[in-house]
Amino acid sequence: MLLATALVALSASAALTVHRLERDREREAELLRTGVAIASAIARYRDSPFATAPELPRALGDLIEDRRGPRTLRHLRRIPRDPVTGRPEWGLLREGDRIVGVHSLAGRPPLRRHGFPPTLAAFEKAATLREWRFTAPPPGALTTSPAPGRVPSDDPKGPNP
Repeated sequence: MLLATALVALSASAALTVHRLERDREREAELLRTGVAIASAIARYRDSPFATAPELPRALGDLIEDRRGPRTLRHLRRIPRDPVTGRPEWGLLREGDRIVGVHSLAGRPPLRRHGFPPTLAAFEKAATLREWRFTAPPPGALTTSPAPGRVPSDDPKGPNP
């Protein structure tokens, strides 16, 4: 009886470990999608046809309500939570007082180490998820919005999340 109890406890512990790994992989995949979506929204804000000159947002809230033109543009419906930390806060990458990108505030090492699209190849060398930096692509590089839930890729076969 004692042996059976020990085996059940051991298998439950292994199942919990597998579940945690799968959950962390899913959160990393969601971080990729979310980070790329925010970086694309920053680029759309910068490249807005209503702006007199290209400018970056001062706050993430500017992506929700861009009032620089005759009508309000919404580059994002809402500021998403960081999928890894679960918090609404993001690390902001700035040039002066303007936001050029975001990063997670999670300090754990990434599970995913390879298979990133060329635009995110630097992620392969990241020691922590905090080093996954999502920056707005250069002007003119963003031709279409990424489909919801997809990571844009330079690979003609599509993304590899």
